[in-house]
Amino acid sequence: MAMNPLAAARFARQVGFGLAPDEATPDDPLAWAQAQLDKAPPVTFLADRRGALMTGLPEGLRLLDSQKDATLAMQGHWDAEKNTFEQSRKLPRPEWEKLRYETVDLPYWRLEPWKEVLARGAMAVNGPAPVFERFWHFWTNHFTVAPATNNINALVGPYMRMLRDRMSGNFRDMLFEAVTHPAMVLYLDNAISTGPGSQNSQYELRQNGKVKHSINENLGRELLELFTLSPAAGYSQADVMAATFILTGWGVHKPSDTWNKSGAPYGSYFDFGRHEPGGHRVMGKSYSAFVRNDGKLNDLIDDLAAHPATAQHICLKLATAFIADEPAPDAVARLVSVFMQSKGHLPSLHKAVVAEVARAGANARKFQLPETWLWSIYRMTGAELPVVPPQRELRGERLHDILSELGQPVHFCPQPNGWSLQSRDWISKEMLDRRVRYAFQFANRVRQPGTLMQVLQRQQGAGPLAQQLRAAGAVAEGPARRGIWAAFLTSPDMLWS
Repeated sequence: MAMNPLAAARFARQVGFGLAPDEATPDDPLAWAQAQLDKAPPVTFLADRRGALMTGLPEGLRLLDSQKDATLAMQGHWDAEKNTFEQSRKLPRPEWEKLRYETVDLPYWRLEPWKEVLARGAMAVNGPAPVFERFWHFWTNHFTVAPATNNINALVGPYMRMLRDRMSGNFRDMLFEAVTHPAMVLYLDNAISTGPGSQNSQYELRQNGKVKHSINENLGRELLELFTLSPAAGYSQADVMAATFILTGWGVHKPSDTWNKSGAPYGSYFDFGRHEPGGHRVMGKSYSAFVRNDGKLNDLIDDLAAHPATAQHICLKLATAFIADEPAPDAVARLVSVFMQSKGHLPSLHKAVVAEVARAGANARKFQLPETWLWSIYRMTGAELPVVPPQRELRGERLHDILSELGQPVHFCPQPNGWSLQSRDWISKEMLDRRVRYAFQFANRVRQPGTLMQVLQRQQGAGPLAQQLRAAGAVAEGPARRGIWAAFLTSPDMLWS
């Protein structure tokens, strides 16, 4: 699809993070975007768009991938937390604080989000497929997890990259893997959800007269409300409870319970001892275990992923994220058609979304979330990402701290419904002031001569703001240049895509 250079540059911001200074304006922007959506590029700490790796990173730094490695790291966090609580009654306060910092705060609360956000930013800013990255951010927000009270810091990054790897397949498989992943079953307390009629509950009642863990409907509710049907489907509380019963037994096998579950691989597993036996009805359909005990969840996921209400919910949410706060019903309907006809094939759906953005043209307008805005200003200016490790004795910027200051710490979303996709929730005096202050700070990172003029030409052509900034930039030096950059980076053309 042909576009003029200004429209192409705007389209690159709508579906990605804009065009880097060394990146040519694509002749066919739609084809450029769709070509990025078939396969996930490997996540690495990219220092530039040529593929160089970052220097100055802590020795041995790596991203956890397998459920085994992530679960072992999680257990290490839990053990360290337990040890510091025990030592708090024995050690003087200064010694205890040092122990706490070295064994808990630094490796888990500081290093884990730092390295994950750094890698996420490196792929958005320097990676070969910024459009893919934008859709990855959508899905990590849709299937939100956070450390919360369960101290699953080490699981969040591996969980997010699992979603990334599933983006080349279909929604059904992504849904199943998200719902049963250790991060999710711990985040929404399914790991302790135990059916009242399960073997474990009945045994504990006979032995002690009381049950250690009871039913917990958090994951069952979010499976229907947030991840698939949405309340618009008209499900009932009875449906939520039935989904909750079907989910009982899905938990996490970790080193601390090896004695009890010998031979089970670390990570997600199904424990029939906690599962509520019998049949359950969700949205008028019965689910029972005729072939295998864990088959009820597989069957439920099959039906939820293929349900028209799920297609409507997912497609409306995608259109809201990429096109407009209130997307045109016909655009959503076309996306629903693609979802249903392709049986939830995600690359086909993502390609249809960017086609709808291109079709909408000037009618597609979104206020950028803080994270999207941050990666966009880095990519479009060619500025280097800060790589200062998170030790408290080191001074310097850190990306996860910057996102926190901007109001969107991506690994610490406060609610399971994810960050809001509505522009109104990000437009306030306080939130805009945070971006202005960071824009002044960021301006020092742009060191290439002529970058401002190049970005202005690409983004705004001969518009009034571009003319004023060019005139000011031609004469301004030192601190004044920071003000020019800040004015541009927080202008409506940069805050809105």
